[in-house]
Amino acid sequence: MTLNILEWRGIPVPDAVRQRVLACADREQLKAWARRAVHAANTEDLFVEG
Repeated sequence: MTLNILEWRGIPVPDAVRQRVLACADREQLKAWARRAVHAANTEDLFVEG
């Protein structure tokens, strides 16, 4: 879902970010990244805590 949100918003997703998201098996982390993707200006914003 995180990758879809970024793509729907027109935010380019580098291969390294795509691989990091796809490799994650932690549901809570994936939910946090999806929430951040809704408001992110770029993919780096996904990984900023707080």
